[in-house]
Amino acid sequence: MDDPGILPPGQWEIIGAGTYSSSSSGDVYQAPLLDVSLGVVEDSVQIALVLPWEHVSFDRSPSASDFGNVEFGVKWRFFHRDRLQLAVAPYRIFGVSGATAAKGIGDDRDATVIPLDAQYRLSETWTLNGELAFANFHGGDDAWEYGAALAYAPGESTAWLVELYGAANENFDHDWLELRAGFDATLSEDLHLLFALATGIDAPTAADELDAAVYLGLQLFR
Repeated sequence: MDDPGILPPGQWEIIGAGTYSSSSSGDVYQAPLLDVSLGVVEDSVQIALVLPWEHVSFDRSPSASDFGNVEFGVKWRFFHRDRLQLAVAPYRIFGVSGATAAKGIGDDRDATVIPLDAQYRLSETWTLNGELAFANFHGGDDAWEYGAALAYAPGESTAWLVELYGAANENFDHDWLELRAGFDATLSEDLHLLFALATGIDAPTAADELDAAVYLGLQLFR
């Protein structure tokens, strides 16, 4: 889940990460996962690009590797006060080829996702984030995504986060829900270590439910 924060114009945020997720159907790795953002307009607009390399290992299929879905987006923070920030952050997901999708890597449908992100500072150490997003899958069913996260930052070195994030089809008769927890540790002024664990709480079927997921990344500001 994103937050409504905006980079200063000309500043880069580069995240190099790796992810692992496991379910009853098999395992999926994203490594490397490159997430690059650039501040464009003072206090209001930034752009972002996400490029994953995926490796999948499913029980009844041979292992395979290829590029996953590329994402490109824009974030516009339209409201910013002392405690409350609001932003809309539409992004496009580019479908992989049919041959790549047949291997179990990514989705061969293009999609347009429009999230509304909010952040409310409860105190000097506690922050509440929320997100509501509509996803239009071209040639497929649309979906809703939603989440809430509570962050605790007792000092300047580490912020701790717990998050509930879910998704549902347009009619809300199939839904997914995950519990996530992690931290953002400051290694230096420009370098952060990001870590998160996740597990599934609910899914339409047992095969769809996430058993466990891990995210590890280095975040560099330039």
